[in-house]
Amino acid sequence: MTATAEIPALEETCRTGGDMDRVNAIGTRLRLRALGAMGHSDSRIARALGTSPCVITAIITRETRTVTPELRELALQLYDAWWDKTPPEQTLAERAAATAARTRARRGRWCPGMGLDDDEVDVPGYAPRCTWRPAIGTGVADDDPLGRRCEAQPMEAAR
Repeated sequence: MTATAEIPALEETCRTGGDMDRVNAIGTRLRLRALGAMGHSDSRIARALGTSPCVITAIITRETRTVTPELRELALQLYDAWWDKTPPEQTLAERAAATAARTRARRGRWCPGMGLDDDEVDVPGYAPRCTWRPAIGTGVADDDPLGRRCEAQPMEAAR
């Protein structure tokens, strides 16, 4: 279920699109935003997925409309692991990153994971019925839920 390849430059990622081996990013975008609502920063999500924070930001901000099937699958696995978990907040830097992520989600009115319809989230045009709500989670998320620490190559990004 994991695949690795070179991460293209963000400019290339955003310039190209419509490849047949790409999938619509709507479900990936909403899942990543839900993780942001829990306090997971773009950098933390990127580390877990083995990609660049600018790739995650491009997906979340709709700068990119498609992702590889591999990235979609990894984002789904990460979402399954973290949707109800908060990031670690032991250090000042961790607390600041989590606060910034939650603030961004609140301002963007991003739906937390509990508000997403898992059967519809990948359907183009799907819009969650709810918006941002405070979420406290059921525990603290593991730093490496996908077991990617030992993989040396970053995976391909979005376009």
